[in-house]
Amino acid sequence: MPDQTASDDWSGLGDLVTLTVERFAEPVEGMHRAIVSRWFDLVGPPIDPARDVYLKSVGAVYNSVRMTGWALGKILAVGGSVVQRVRPVPRLWDSRVGSGVQAVANAVWGDQLAVQASPLAIDMSMRDDDGAQISPTRDALALAFEVPTPRVVVLIHGLGETERCWTADPTSDEPIPGLARLLSSAGFTPLLMRYNTGRSVAENGIHLSDLLEDLFRAWPVALDEIALVGNSMGGLVARSAVQTGQSVQLEWSNVVRRLVTLGSPHLGAPLAKGAHLASLGLRVSPETRPLSQFLERRSAGLKDLRSGSIGGDDPQTGDEGGTQVVPEPEGITQHFIAGVLTGDPRHPLGTLLGDLIVRVPSGTGRGRRRRVEATHVAVIGGRRHSDLAGDPVVAEQVRQWLVAQP
Repeated sequence: MPDQTASDDWSGLGDLVTLTVERFAEPVEGMHRAIVSRWFDLVGPPIDPARDVYLKSVGAVYNSVRMTGWALGKILAVGGSVVQRVRPVPRLWDSRVGSGVQAVANAVWGDQLAVQASPLAIDMSMRDDDGAQISPTRDALALAFEVPTPRVVVLIHGLGETERCWTADPTSDEPIPGLARLLSSAGFTPLLMRYNTGRSVAENGIHLSDLLEDLFRAWPVALDEIALVGNSMGGLVARSAVQTGQSVQLEWSNVVRRLVTLGSPHLGAPLAKGAHLASLGLRVSPETRPLSQFLERRSAGLKDLRSGSIGGDDPQTGDEGGTQVVPEPEGITQHFIAGVLTGDPRHPLGTLLGDLIVRVPSGTGRGRRRRVEATHVAVIGGRRHSDLAGDPVVAEQVRQWLVAQP
């Protein structure tokens, strides 16, 4: 019997081809129409019949491009299914490269893929070191974890990533253990999560909270502590999950003691803010308005990074200077790590650029107008945003925070 999941992979690849062609054809057609209309307007009504004929032909051309994309998608889906029936082929998204392509596609258009119920859309799930999914049932957990401990640490990746960001770099000449292995040696059982980073942070927070509740009830031994570690967007998802779990009094939230974030944009990310401003600016001209609409159709997850939104109503207070303060969740200590490019964390250039994606005030939650409280913050020099999840110095700092007595 053919592996239906492998066939789904090919169907998902077909969806990606179709959606990519559609999304890029739309702004190009819109700009084409706007530019041509500008020239026709200069001539005036006498040339209106020619305008109608020309614009209809433009529509026909771009519709044929869309149909070609749709046809290629269907050919991939059907062809992959046929090949799978004749001879089993490896799953597309199992490899590091394949899962990376899927993760990036979900980051850009993941909310739309989820609405379409595309096989390409990633469901929130636990994964093992090889990327295989682990069901949150007692039998599956007992099989996946031979020696489960009463302390678990949940590792949540960032935008466009997978759980593989936490493991050792296979291309490195030195066998440096990843954060998951380091925490395992410290008495924790690491749980690797994979999720659709194109969905809103609030949605992912709800899904993570539900998954952790299932995990709490099915874990083979009594759980004494759950720690959450999130990289970039993963830190926002972790905070959102805690907010959800505590608001509805789920059992898992009662054993969370610590939450650690690495380069998380608690106050927003400059690139996400820039995309928003670019979208507003491109609305001015009819010729550039299609590009504005293209940017506006980016995923909900990308849009959330503009302000660091975690959904819901943050419990906020104000200090004497009028700064909005978001306190730590009840019973939980938060620890924030930010990176800077320069070796000296206090260097003006490092302060300005941060880790190229997130600036220090946002990564540490300490802005002028808004502050997200944390028990400890650390700024580590000589690090890019992409370095943080796999960096040994960062990993050691996380280990020290998690093994310390709460």
